[in-house]
Amino acid sequence: MPHLGTLIGCLLSGDVFARYYKLKGHEVVHVSGTDAHGTRMEFEALQRGITPQQLVDQVHQQIVETLHKFDIHLENYTITRSPIHQRFVQEIYKKMEANGYILTKDEERAYCQNCKKFLADSFIVGTCPRCKYDCAYGDQCSQCGAILEAEQLIGPQCQICKQSQIAFKKTRNWYLDLKKLEPQLREYVSTHQEWAPNVKNFTEGLLKDGLKPRAVTRDLQWGISAPFAGAEGKVIYVWAEAALGYVSATIEYFEKRGERERWRDFWFGDDVKQVYTQGKDNITFHTLIFPGQLLASRENYHLPDQIAATEHLQWIGKQRFSKSQKIGLFSDDALELTDPLYWRFYLLYNRPERKDTEFSWEDLDKAVNGVLINNISNLLNRIVSLAHRSYGGIYPQANVYPEIFKQIKSAKEEYEEIIESGLLAPALRRVTDLAVLGNEYVQRNKPWESSKPEVILSTLQLLKAIAILLEPFVPAFSRRAYTILGLEQPSFEDVLKIEPETKLGPAEVLLQKIETQALREKYAQMKSA
Repeated sequence: MPHLGTLIGCLLSGDVFARYYKLKGHEVVHVSGTDAHGTRMEFEALQRGITPQQLVDQVHQQIVETLHKFDIHLENYTITRSPIHQRFVQEIYKKMEANGYILTKDEERAYCQNCKKFLADSFIVGTCPRCKYDCAYGDQCSQCGAILEAEQLIGPQCQICKQSQIAFKKTRNWYLDLKKLEPQLREYVSTHQEWAPNVKNFTEGLLKDGLKPRAVTRDLQWGISAPFAGAEGKVIYVWAEAALGYVSATIEYFEKRGERERWRDFWFGDDVKQVYTQGKDNITFHTLIFPGQLLASRENYHLPDQIAATEHLQWIGKQRFSKSQKIGLFSDDALELTDPLYWRFYLLYNRPERKDTEFSWEDLDKAVNGVLINNISNLLNRIVSLAHRSYGGIYPQANVYPEIFKQIKSAKEEYEEIIESGLLAPALRRVTDLAVLGNEYVQRNKPWESSKPEVILSTLQLLKAIAILLEPFVPAFSRRAYTILGLEQPSFEDVLKIEPETKLGPAEVLLQKIETQALREKYAQMKSA
């Protein structure tokens, strides 16, 4: 199950961007999927005593259920065991090879003499040669993000038998020639000066060091069969096929709709914008490797536009999330603790965009109780109740206070600019600023003391704007707010519109406060079980 850091880094952030662009009236196709292959999946299945396919089916179903519970919508959440994905991967690699971007190398690869097996990725662990982290895998160091080969690890150990009987045995592998692609990738990266600093700096650092050919095959049984002559018994390495799933998932989506060629509208030409969400340890794959694969096909694919990568969300004490060590909060546990609406708000309000951030119960309390409930939900209930009591449950006839309208317009424009630059937390906080403004305005004017229809109308206009702008972030809350405000699926442009005499729904308390101490205690019990 994904932990909170994975959730905010990838699928939840992607959901917000997709909902935002839909709210603005764009046609959006949000796709992703479960990575079925790779040694981590094979290794986990081995430990559980089941087949990789059985494990993949379990994991995929769990993720699908998690997405539904967190109100995360995708047009197609697929799996890389899909026949469409496997066919696409093999076809595009044949094109890369025909175009001269695939080369072979005879080399010595890590081999466990005890297990009689070549080792890669999760099957081998050791010390990172770059940052000295002592639990780096054979493909990447999760501490510093360095892309590695198993042979580079210091003190490598087989994860299957826990022995260090590692030898280096000759084998042939096929490589993507990133060095040959480097001039094209440099040109591509140079056209995206708008990328966030973490994305731009990391990518430019890799280019400064110079790119090297990267193996795309492995001596494994579980995976997509390599389509190259002489590569029988080898599979395409998981990192070398997973990102291609963005394309195959789009193809699959439109094939299911009976529109076989429409996927091309989203992958060719300039009349499209592509947004990718991931954690910082996957920046490389989205700014260099995946674009390199598309370039190597010479099919003139539209290359990734916005790379909205987060920094890491760490557990209390700056610990890394670990299910096996019971460190951190995973999505299934989070759902047991409280409403997923609250987790969405907390994670997006504190999305780690500039630096690594640390989970805290205090920040959860501030975001949910202090901001979402006290400042927004309670204001909504308070003003709608006053409108029912004093104006018959309709938007009163009056004029919106000019300063309120000005602030709404300014917030809407800033919100658009922030999201379209690839950030989410500042946009959400800009919306919550409007709630602070609304509470101060109401307190200053005291509409409960005398008839002040302009105050009620102005605050209702403010609340309407807040509800619409919150929709990409907490759609479940916005849906409830729309009912109370008498709105029927408003558009983005409705933020600045008001219609006096619109009938309001009944006032009600939408959200109940959370007791963070009780959640803390329940979490401790769950971890000790």
